[in-house]
Amino acid sequence: MNKFYAKIFYENNKLYPETLEKHTLNLLNELERLKRLYEDEFKKLGVNEDFWTALRLACLFHDLGKISSHFQAKIKRILGEPYKIPSGLDKEIPHNYLSGIFLYVPEVKKSIDKNYLQHILYSVLFHHHRSLDFSKEYYQKVIEEDLSKNIEAIKWIEEFGINIKELPIKKSQVVYKKIEKFYYNQDDIYELKKDKTFILLKGLLHRIDHSASAHLPVEQEKIENPEGKLLEYLSKKPNFKGLKPFQQRASELRDKNVLLTASTGIGKTEFAINWIGKDKAFYTLPVRVSVNAMYERFNKIFGEKVGLLHSDALFYGLRNSEKVEDLLSIEEHISRTEATRQYSMPITITTADQIFTSVFKYPGYEKVYATLMYSKIVLDEPQSYSPDTLAVIIKGLQEISKYGGKFCFMSATIHPFVVEQLKECELEILEPVFNQEKKHKIKLEDKPIEELQEQIINEYQKGKKVLVITNTVKKSQKLFNQLRDKNLNVKLLHSLFIQRDRLYKENEIKNPKEPVIWISTQLVEASLDIDYDILFTEVATLDALVQRMGRVFRKTGRTIKETDEPNIIIAIQEPSDKGKIYNPEIRQFTIKALENFNDKILTDENKQELMEKVYDTEKIKTTKFYEKFEKNMELLNLGFEAENKSEAQKLFRDILNINVIPEKIYQENLEDIEKNIETALDKSKSYPEKLQAFYKLNQYTLSLPLFRIKDTIPTPITPNKFRNKIFTIDFDYNEEIGLIIENRDIAEFL
Repeated sequence: MNKFYAKIFYENNKLYPETLEKHTLNLLNELERLKRLYEDEFKKLGVNEDFWTALRLACLFHDLGKISSHFQAKIKRILGEPYKIPSGLDKEIPHNYLSGIFLYVPEVKKSIDKNYLQHILYSVLFHHHRSLDFSKEYYQKVIEEDLSKNIEAIKWIEEFGINIKELPIKKSQVVYKKIEKFYYNQDDIYELKKDKTFILLKGLLHRIDHSASAHLPVEQEKIENPEGKLLEYLSKKPNFKGLKPFQQRASELRDKNVLLTASTGIGKTEFAINWIGKDKAFYTLPVRVSVNAMYERFNKIFGEKVGLLHSDALFYGLRNSEKVEDLLSIEEHISRTEATRQYSMPITITTADQIFTSVFKYPGYEKVYATLMYSKIVLDEPQSYSPDTLAVIIKGLQEISKYGGKFCFMSATIHPFVVEQLKECELEILEPVFNQEKKHKIKLEDKPIEELQEQIINEYQKGKKVLVITNTVKKSQKLFNQLRDKNLNVKLLHSLFIQRDRLYKENEIKNPKEPVIWISTQLVEASLDIDYDILFTEVATLDALVQRMGRVFRKTGRTIKETDEPNIIIAIQEPSDKGKIYNPEIRQFTIKALENFNDKILTDENKQELMEKVYDTEKIKTTKFYEKFEKNMELLNLGFEAENKSEAQKLFRDILNINVIPEKIYQENLEDIEKNIETALDKSKSYPEKLQAFYKLNQYTLSLPLFRIKDTIPTPITPNKFRNKIFTIDFDYNEEIGLIIENRDIAEFL
């Protein structure tokens, strides 16, 4: 009999077809794996055997529309096999829409639990989101003149007790109306789309289908004895005397949403790990550098059971595997990264955008929501998010907790209005845990930061490791140039270095062996584990300043006395961001609050008290900061939806970036760049070799906000086949200074 295919996949650079029967069996195998590993968690969500039966039916029927001649012709054309499309059927109807008719075979429909019929039907019809650009008459014609003639191709489905002898052609009108209803949100569809069972069924169908198509397990085996592994890891640390009381209490709170305020470095991560226990979890942080660092930490505890998920995760781990001889380790890395993208790892360390963009309800978002229903989410360092992003995250937590997921929200400082928003989630608010060590004594200087150069130099000459943080790249570069001219050991780090240079600098800033002045931007606030002697910083909002303070006297045992000189110097005049990054009203509230601590020690407890004062909801209600938050919450509460995942990610980040190579770097490395582009496009090369080429190209790039480029037109250097385009830009570049932005109006960003 003529074979009917579902997929084509590549393995070892060879093309292999997969039959519709084989693909469907793969789905059913993955469903059983999911049930075996997480059945207890699903029971807590109210899932019973009827649900699993419904999900099996969705898996069985989801791709039956692929017996369409148009679909088979596409695959057979590639395989060089003969194919024929019935005359008069000049337009292809997406297979997912055709699959729906099989559920209306009388014997099939009678066998489906009425409570699940709509859920199964719409999950099958919309497991892909395709255009509705065909008429109901043409839909019926395709079923009658094409699908009906190919019924023999699915005789294998009889093994599952389903007998389809003919298709109910007249029911095609009913199915078409159902497609229209869902596509255009008619009648009661809006309510169905919010239904927990529907989201779970459709989302798990997406998960299972994607995993089966990628030939990857839908879920990896769980971590065995996570508590034992955590204690084993901690016992290797000097002076470890067991988990602290607040960390121990985490195990009692595993079935609750928790909010923890705790000092930096006191052990929040260990609390979160103990709270996660044996459950599936997503640990989120705001920026990739801190995600990478946390991934390394978790990896040391749990090994290969941890996944890394962010936009550059595939490149991470290639730094030590740049030779072709390392292709085996690269293969393993690729496999692990792909499994993580399918959300199949027991623990995933990720940037928040990878999961919270689902709040915008783009087509297929149910895949994320269904996964989070039986998972835990950790929100670490949430104070780093903008007010509009915070709104998206809070809305996501509210919805996921309503559907059964659990979250742990933890930070050194938490905005009071955030606590108010999360209270509707049956939240367990823990007693704050503060480091009792006194670490920071502050000094407010009524000057702009450039007028503190003499003080900066004096501290350096005393043999100190000095950290200087400015609010913009432009100011950091200007200050660097001024201090470098004085023949000092001064270094610079910001976001406008190409990745090769930035990585080198990020490693260099961590453990300086001699007195140094490091000038940086917000980049070091939450991402790098550094411990300096003194900080000079431009004024910002309180939450940002607290994060900056955390880079000084970070290690346990480093303390300050009342008689000591201040180690946190804040320049409160003329901040370089001019209110474009930090809300000017909240900045003024911050200065006012800090005045009471001028020339005094500021404890961690004081910091949270000041947070409650500065960010008091009534006080900030009229600020643009809070207005942004409110506006986003209002839009999300009204059911705002993005058209696709890409749009959702742009909305989450609120910025459009492009990857650029400065012209000077491009010319200096032209041969290597062109060679790597050639390798990436060479069909004879293996995937690991191509990935290495992409990685090496990436090392010459930096990410630049498009709207800041102004009149300079970037030049594309990669062909259209490249998904992530790379451009050159005619800005000067220097390994010490980064992208030269003097006289360029692109400075107001991190």
